[in-house]
Amino acid sequence: MPAVHARGQAEIPTKQGLDRSLSSRERGAVIPICEAIDMVLGAVEPMAAETVPIAEASGRTLALAVAADFDVPAFANSQMDGFALRTADIAQASDAAPVFLPLGETLGAGSMNEATLPPGTVFGIMTGAAMPEGADAVVPIEDVVERGSEVGFRALPKLGAFVRLAGEDMRSGEEVLGAGHLLRPADIGLLASLGHAEVRCQRRPRVAILGTGNELVALGTPLRRGQIHDSNAYTLAAAVQAVGAEAHPLGIVRDTREDLVRAFASAAEFDFVLSTGGVSVGQFDYVKEVMDQIGLVRRFWRVAQKPGKPLTFAVRGREALYFGLPGNPVSAMVCFELYVAPALRRALRQQAVHLPSALVEVGETIPTSTVMTELVRCRIATHGPVPSVVRTGTQSSGALRSLSLAECLVISPPGCERLKAGSEAQALLLRATGACVPTHPFGTA
Repeated sequence: MPAVHARGQAEIPTKQGLDRSLSSRERGAVIPICEAIDMVLGAVEPMAAETVPIAEASGRTLALAVAADFDVPAFANSQMDGFALRTADIAQASDAAPVFLPLGETLGAGSMNEATLPPGTVFGIMTGAAMPEGADAVVPIEDVVERGSEVGFRALPKLGAFVRLAGEDMRSGEEVLGAGHLLRPADIGLLASLGHAEVRCQRRPRVAILGTGNELVALGTPLRRGQIHDSNAYTLAAAVQAVGAEAHPLGIVRDTREDLVRAFASAAEFDFVLSTGGVSVGQFDYVKEVMDQIGLVRRFWRVAQKPGKPLTFAVRGREALYFGLPGNPVSAMVCFELYVAPALRRALRQQAVHLPSALVEVGETIPTSTVMTELVRCRIATHGPVPSVVRTGTQSSGALRSLSLAECLVISPPGCERLKAGSEAQALLLRATGACVPTHPFGTA
């Protein structure tokens, strides 16, 4: 298996070398999935960092680790509305014989009063208020008996009951979010609690999306015989955004060399370019030729996988990555999950780039390809330590509903004639379910 290299370390072929490599591949060479993934990831250049207001940072990737500059909470405070006390003062409290203590002042949240609790007295205290010096527990207001200016306690609380200790959440100097972390809403609140109005994030990759095909029409246009809606543009845009990148659909491109040249020229300013369709061996499949014509360095065409075999990958120097995805919607999305999404995550320096994987039990016998790695769309039929899976229906590469229903892609390796019912297999998880590990079953970095 080839090693993964940082982008720029791999040799970029000269035009003469490119011609030789292309002629070899055009003669029918098909590369395995692991080699294709390594080639893609080896070409990725990380995005630069930029400063982002935290109000706009959800879904962004941290460029630098964040450490706490102070303890959170910065002071011991009450978890409840109730009464702060010294537990020694009510050591004999019981239901039969409550202990009554005089009520002193009441401390509210935000009060800067550095109060000290006198022995034999209780203070009223509100949620979030700083604990007075000398108090070692809080009793909720619903658990006491109030009698005039006295408060009665019917049980001895544990030391520290309903008290948030200083530094209980975060300690000063502690790293709380690592570089490469994908920021979620709770992380935004955490940054705010530490006083960060801004945060350093990786710049979002800008991804151009081109749908090719004479059969494609825009949404809102009535379909005529032989036409279909351009669903790939919307599917891919949603997938790009889910990874944390910017999606820029550039419209439908007709199946002519001239239109494709213009379309790729319009995408020249982007970091990633995704086209769908036109990468197989049909009479109107011009994408590979146009990639060569405009000076891209094509790294491979065709991967030994089903669905998604006619995948094309090319680069423009160290500036942009180009993916010629198959036109069938399932093939396009499977290729996105295996190659494009990991490349985007690596560009964002995210901590995990691949789909998680899990061991599953095959719940039905499934005929598979003997010459390629087949990725079978399945759903979880029964949960357990090893989930049982069954197909979502037809495995046609044009059946997008089968992918919409899928929770995982079960891997059938080359040479496997069928996945037998009751056997175990490795699966890529499309949804967070089952026991998973952060490694990739194809063994790539």
